[in-house]
Amino acid sequence: MTSQTDAVGGKYDQFAQAGTTEALGGNIHAGYWDAGAEHVPMAAATDRLTDLVAERLALRPGHRVLDVGCGNGFPAVRIAETHDVHVTGITVSQQEVVRAAEIAAESEARDRLSFRLADAAGLPDDLGTFDAVFAIESLLHLSDQAAALTRLRRFVRPGGRLVVADLCQREPFTGAGEAVLAGMIRTLEIAGVNSEQQHRANLEQAGWNLLELLDIGENVRPSYEQAAAAFRRIADPAPPFAAADIITAAELMAAFGENPSSGYVLITAQRP
Repeated sequence: MTSQTDAVGGKYDQFAQAGTTEALGGNIHAGYWDAGAEHVPMAAATDRLTDLVAERLALRPGHRVLDVGCGNGFPAVRIAETHDVHVTGITVSQQEVVRAAEIAAESEARDRLSFRLADAAGLPDDLGTFDAVFAIESLLHLSDQAAALTRLRRFVRPGGRLVVADLCQREPFTGAGEAVLAGMIRTLEIAGVNSEQQHRANLEQAGWNLLELLDIGENVRPSYEQAAAAFRRIADPAPPFAAADIITAAELMAAFGENPSSGYVLITAQRP
């Protein structure tokens, strides 16, 4: 694995040790709030985003699904249970592999779930072939997303789907927003935040047929302040080595969420 991969894995390990996963209600990704449902708690909203991803995978019982950047396994477990499919999750965090396996062991779908340490930028050849693949807020950690998407295509059967949920820039960040974006990239070990056009170009270059690209940024926007509030709550008792990063991350997430240029895309593509 590369030094960048080690840095990303280390960052997620650090935040996990500080309790951020529990503070966010289990998932480690943004939530989705329907119009007028701002009262819905973060845990339910993050599950809602997982469900939106799963709906676009065109799953059938028995399908094999790859979760790229599986985190602690919550989305994989939910999708395996709900759709009666097999899910393999990969992550660059050893702590997440262990935690995901623990969560899966308590699931009725335990025999259809597996997790391993692997890098999306260099997927191992022994993964096999999948009917669908999804990536929730994981591709933004990769410096060459087009190359990763190209390699992912090799592991998906013809006609199989890819669903990506990720941050995007509606317009270039300017003024104070530039510092916020730079801080997010630095603090969260992000390689970059694409524009919609960049997302489209990466998929085209990698040989995927784009079926749908939705900007659901307004439905996702409450995530940033809720996540920032959760981070602030755990900063005081956190180990000193983590507290400063947690507070910094909280302030950056809140500022990012307030910026009108911050969007969030839900992408569905298909292998020819």
